[in-house]
Amino acid sequence: MPETKEEKKTEFVNEWTAKIKSGIEFRKKYSSKNSWKEYRKMYRGQWADGVVPVNKMFSFGRLLVPRVYFRSPRISVTATRPDLVPHARVVESIDNMLIRETLLKETLKASIPDSFLCGVGPIKLGYDSEFGYLPDHEVLPGETATQVSNKDAERIEYHPGIKPGMPWALRVRPEDVVVPWGSGDQWSLPWVAQRILRPLDDIKQDAKYENTKDLQGTRTSDFGEDNVLQMDLFSSPNSSDKVGRYSELWEIRDYRSKQIIVICENEVLLAVDDALQIGGLPWEFLMFNPDPEYFWAIPDAVILEPQQKELNETRTQISQHRAIALLKFLYKKGSIDPTELQKALSGVVGIAAGVEGDEPITNVLQTIQPHIPPDLYKEIAAILNDMRESLGVSANEESSFSRQQGKTATESMIVSQAFEQRVDERRDIMADVLTRIVRKWNQFLFSFWTEEKVVQVTGIQGEPVWVKFTGDQLKGEYFLNVDAESGQPISRVLKYQMGKDLMDTFGGDELIDQVLLRQMVLENYSVIDPRADRLLRVPPMGIPSEIAANRQPTPIRGGGGGKGSGGGRQGSSPEKPEEFDSFKQRFRVAQESK
Repeated sequence: MPETKEEKKTEFVNEWTAKIKSGIEFRKKYSSKNSWKEYRKMYRGQWADGVVPVNKMFSFGRLLVPRVYFRSPRISVTATRPDLVPHARVVESIDNMLIRETLLKETLKASIPDSFLCGVGPIKLGYDSEFGYLPDHEVLPGETATQVSNKDAERIEYHPGIKPGMPWALRVRPEDVVVPWGSGDQWSLPWVAQRILRPLDDIKQDAKYENTKDLQGTRTSDFGEDNVLQMDLFSSPNSSDKVGRYSELWEIRDYRSKQIIVICENEVLLAVDDALQIGGLPWEFLMFNPDPEYFWAIPDAVILEPQQKELNETRTQISQHRAIALLKFLYKKGSIDPTELQKALSGVVGIAAGVEGDEPITNVLQTIQPHIPPDLYKEIAAILNDMRESLGVSANEESSFSRQQGKTATESMIVSQAFEQRVDERRDIMADVLTRIVRKWNQFLFSFWTEEKVVQVTGIQGEPVWVKFTGDQLKGEYFLNVDAESGQPISRVLKYQMGKDLMDTFGGDELIDQVLLRQMVLENYSVIDPRADRLLRVPPMGIPSEIAANRQPTPIRGGGGGKGSGGGRQGSSPEKPEEFDSFKQRFRVAQESK
């Protein structure tokens, strides 16, 4: 007898429920999941009462962030064939624009503590919609309407880094990610499941989902104890008010079937072809210490935890010794009047206190000498050294001077080089993650940007050019080499220095627009005096050669600007961009003329 539709749905849900439960057990057994909450408490400085901490879990974790992430991440794209140079320039401009606009830098920074504390920093990639891009829901080329309610057009997605028709990357909590039992690494995952907590009303108003009518906004699925949530934190006090309630979704990216599947309260809300599975699953994982056998990597925190607890215990013991070792006095009762005793304990210089009886003074009042075992301080130094050795960090790298004297410059250099090598390895891992994210982004753009876009790129002679293109014209990611680098943050001081360097280098150059060059230099002084840009006086017909000769080492002839407008190729602007085919043709002619 053929199965009914309801029976097929039940079987489908049960199958995925079993897979996810198995993945949860795999995570519990082969990761440090049971300690992640404790590690985060240490990082936050949440210690038990009576503990005097020396929070190296926090200081080492914070030391890692500026050493590993890219302050101003940039992507350089290099073509492997001469005819693809213009493609590479356009793609490079697009990629660096996306890095700025999509808050990718913040995503990468947030993933570093995840890798430090939990071993794995999951990063989810997407396009257009936070909860799945479905081309069937397009309202404009490459853009869908699933970010807003299908009832009253109010927003149902809220992340500022996710914009219609744009790729994105978000940090996901390691607890919310499940991979198949026995997974050995991130390169061979047949599926990845993510737990999502989302307002019930938003789910019901999302046009992508089906079968939402009977959802209650409560956890009714049974995936294991790791899945239990404190729903009272998210639910309305009034159980009949479903507007303030949340539901638990399981979003599954299945590489075998190329589908995106969403299950909630034993209902299948979505099971369609996944448009984002282009060259793999839309996931990346930041792992600094990969496990040799299992997917779940080794956190730095699990290595530091024993020493952190030992360090806190030793520091607490020192505090307790100090408390009981404060200056104290013993006196024999009846041998000294309370008033006289107060004189003896006062801070007045030269005061005299009288004692009674025939007892020797030493028997009447005795001082207890304070004492703190010095070995405790040696123990702290040994523990700190063990922790630094575990991470490959020297005392100087922690922004403090080493207590050991007599180190030669050669020894210091060797220690510094060893540290830099370990940090460079982590920076290289971060660069690989950034590169893979951008590569997948490019595949999204090549596939979904069917409408013409405009971007400013660097032309043949280094001039800025506005170019019009479509994703299909750029398709062919195979010819690109994508390298991550850390660009220098642009400050006003840097702009001034660059302007001065440009003036020194190109002042009087016949191929450089001298008027525009001076405008760029004078703009750097506008913060001091807004009249600075008015210092340059240009006649309507341009600068006469005799005047230019008096101002510059060589006369100005040509230079491209004439009236000082600059801005790149004549006729190229955001309103009148150059066609991509024309841009390619000019590159081809320039290459053939060499």
